[in-house]
Amino acid sequence: MRKLIFVFAFANALFNARAQNDSTRTLKEVIVSASRYDQKILETPRSVTVISSEVIRNSVYNSVGDLLSKQSGIYIVGSNQTPGTNQSLFMRGSNSNQVAVMMDGVRITDPSSPNNAVDLSELSLTNVERIEIIEGAHSSMYGGGAIGGVINIITKKNAGQGFHGTGSLQTGTFGNQTSTLNTNANLSYNFGNGLYFNGSFYDQRVAGLNASTDTIKKRFRSPDKDGLRKTDGYSKLGYRKNKWDAFVSYKRTTQHADIDAGAFADDDNAYVSFERNQFNYSVAHEFNSKLKLLGNGSLSNSQRVNENDSSLIAPNTYDGNYFKGSYNSRLNTNELQLNYKDDHFNAIAGGGVFFEQMDFNTYFYSSAFKYTSKVNYGSIKMNATTSYGFAHGSWHGGPQNKVGLSVGVRMSNHSLFGNFFTFDFNPSVAISASSLLYASVSSGYNAPSLYQLFDPTKGFGAYTNRGNQALNPEKSFSYEIGLKKEFGNGSYLTTAAFQTTTTNLIDYVYLWNKNTPIQNLSFGDFLGDTYLNISQQKVQGVELAGKWFATPKLSVSGNVTWLASTEITYKQSDLDAKKTGDNHVQLFANGAFITSEGSMKNLTRRPAATAFGEIKYQAMLPLAFILNYRLAGSRNDSYYDYSLGPFGALNQRSVATYQLFDAGAFYRLNKNISLTAKIENIFNIQYQEILGYNARGRSTYLRVNFTW
Repeated sequence: MRKLIFVFAFANALFNARAQNDSTRTLKEVIVSASRYDQKILETPRSVTVISSEVIRNSVYNSVGDLLSKQSGIYIVGSNQTPGTNQSLFMRGSNSNQVAVMMDGVRITDPSSPNNAVDLSELSLTNVERIEIIEGAHSSMYGGGAIGGVINIITKKNAGQGFHGTGSLQTGTFGNQTSTLNTNANLSYNFGNGLYFNGSFYDQRVAGLNASTDTIKKRFRSPDKDGLRKTDGYSKLGYRKNKWDAFVSYKRTTQHADIDAGAFADDDNAYVSFERNQFNYSVAHEFNSKLKLLGNGSLSNSQRVNENDSSLIAPNTYDGNYFKGSYNSRLNTNELQLNYKDDHFNAIAGGGVFFEQMDFNTYFYSSAFKYTSKVNYGSIKMNATTSYGFAHGSWHGGPQNKVGLSVGVRMSNHSLFGNFFTFDFNPSVAISASSLLYASVSSGYNAPSLYQLFDPTKGFGAYTNRGNQALNPEKSFSYEIGLKKEFGNGSYLTTAAFQTTTTNLIDYVYLWNKNTPIQNLSFGDFLGDTYLNISQQKVQGVELAGKWFATPKLSVSGNVTWLASTEITYKQSDLDAKKTGDNHVQLFANGAFITSEGSMKNLTRRPAATAFGEIKYQAMLPLAFILNYRLAGSRNDSYYDYSLGPFGALNQRSVATYQLFDAGAFYRLNKNISLTAKIENIFNIQYQEILGYNARGRSTYLRVNFTW
């Protein structure tokens, strides 16, 4: 703690050395996601970040995942690979399905995927006003999936009266014989009577890298390049007047990406297509300056199709195999919330219903063996409903009283595992008018995915089917202590230390005949695969983020996250004997047989250290230069090890640290046209995000922005 105080004392002298009265006071920015009502970042007793509309507009990034990968506490797998690659989000060491992703306060998931996580490459930046990030467990406010934190994507509302528009055209290259062309258009019309309309269109065409790393020399054919075609359309009709704020919106996303068969495994005929149709609504009314009622919700239907046609395996020779899988999902959310606010006290209370459903069917044909397999699970009831009620209150004593307190609770009822209670408790002390010391104790939960619950797959001789309707939700308990400091010139510094322990982690396992000693197991002893609540995961870490205005023209900003300790533990006594039949249980994640207590350190695909830095120089009013630095420390990744049991299982191998430098410039030609240019990975560093897949080399992008 003494070192922390010294850092802030030194920063106070340094950051206040040069005043800049007209600079943006970042910590004074108002957010809504942390507490579900308007609150300044400086006054919020949580770790909070906002990606503003200006950052979104002037960047060359095309997806939400690309932007998030530069933020504190976040590591995105896939953001540095060929466009269209699945983007998985890891926040503060949590699993990729333990972060709640929202659009206008309504959760987005993919119920048809094995772990229910949304692929961030699906989410373009079309019509996005800003993105709010809350780190740490927040299930009392947002329910399931919020163990690691919350990402809330907030769309644009009405602009000034009349007709307005923005557009952009971007082109670039990110490797040998690659190209990308992106077009974006946003139109809005404000009728002047409170009624407004927004419409957006986004199109992306990519000639990409070979997604997988090719280790075969003197091939009979060239490696397959993996491209992407993506289109988004968005429309919103809203009304903001006379204390009413309401809208209905529709978004349609379609994308078609070439993929490979796996790590180090090129495939010339494998594709994944995705389509989502999403309707959102929101109606809010302010009865007076203190009382507000809000109702919102969403209906979303999506389909993901994986297709792998016959592949060329030798000159003029094909393998004769064809596979097609269609995975469908549906989400429906409806929620009502009442807000009360006065000078010293804020309170909310609300409730809602979250419904999710999925089905899938697969087809496989082998011409070599004249074999056909058809599986249709459309008739099986695979859905779940979660009903919930929540309340949150916060109090502060005003300028004369530096102490504040916020408390939140939520009771959820899942149609399969029943009631579940979560809470958060956040005391804070305003050390000064520009400093906040806060602490947080919170719990979270993450419900099993529909696939984990209901998958009816059961092989010949298996003891049980793959799905497990007796699964319990993953539970978390988190601590955090942090300090926020804003300086007189708009500079700021924030730091936080945190610990999250998650129990009931869901693992995929193999079952083996208990009557055969483990060392003598053979293929004939296999009794199927399933999902079980087994493990406990513990993560400890610290974060530091800040921005310094060295001069009126020069600023330095950045963030560092250090996961000081990460560990998964498991023990035999936690096994569900009814589901396993007391047979041998083998973890697929590391190949270990659970015969006693065991552990695994260094979580997969989560670097111990990540960092991002930016130097910005405003050479003149219309011209700015930017230099970025990116670091991802060494981390473990999985590979298939055939020596782990009769079938083999995953093992871990270290992936090397990478450090990248980027440079860019922004120039405003006039009030209607601006240019953004960027070079990423300036030194063309060869590296991998994950084993067996290529990352982008030196990349150059040019973007023209139009405003009218």
